[in-house]
Amino acid sequence: MLPLLKFPVLSTLAACVLCAVPAHAQSPAPEGLPTVEVKAAARTRLLPYKPLFYPMAKAVQKSLAGRAALAVQLRPSRVGVRTDDLSLWLEGGGESLPMRADEHGLYIVPVADRIAQQDGALSINKHPSDLRANLVLVPTLAPDAWTIGEMRRLLRDVHATIDPLVPWHHRLLNWAVTRKLGLSVCSLSPRAHVEVVDGNRLLARYPTSEPARNHANSPVYCHRFTGNEDFDPRARLVLPEDAQVLLI
Repeated sequence: MLPLLKFPVLSTLAACVLCAVPAHAQSPAPEGLPTVEVKAAARTRLLPYKPLFYPMAKAVQKSLAGRAALAVQLRPSRVGVRTDDLSLWLEGGGESLPMRADEHGLYIVPVADRIAQQDGALSINKHPSDLRANLVLVPTLAPDAWTIGEMRRLLRDVHATIDPLVPWHHRLLNWAVTRKLGLSVCSLSPRAHVEVVDGNRLLARYPTSEPARNHANSPVYCHRFTGNEDFDPRARLVLPEDAQVLLI
């Protein structure tokens, strides 16, 4: 997978926003109506939204819509930290937007203009020092829509979209990662295959035999495409039934 940026949560970027979010006062209910007191989970600001998450999510939505999405990955910073009860919100200006994890534990970063204008933040129900946050790009193209041309275009457009938004002190590292960026087709089985076809003609058949880790840090087996393969751009990729497509 492609970690665009890694944030130790107690970094300079986050240290200034590690404060508890106060509960909002509630107006009294009309007389005669039963009321139920609901206690919200304690929330702590994790990272600010506007400086990086918002412009990057907006750029990805504009340039890579339908092909990739920006997601945040939260992992324990030390042994013993639970993440099965983790909740994440995007909050600001009185608005609170729950962010749901997908099957691999990734939270797609939304584009929320109003929250960005209110200097919103990502909030969690954990202590910030318990977690580290990574920004990752997740391919979202439909399994039957992958062609050699689409793969090359995505790899090219990732550079053009992300590079201008990466803070200057991360750019050298980001360049070192993205210049070797490839697209990996992965499966849970080392005996699965990905095929390159032109109509009904089989051009190549590759085993998913390279060990790797997916976004959930689970073992998978992959074949990696660099975009330099000698195939016509219209050639189609036929993925395994349980395929996971990763930018690695």
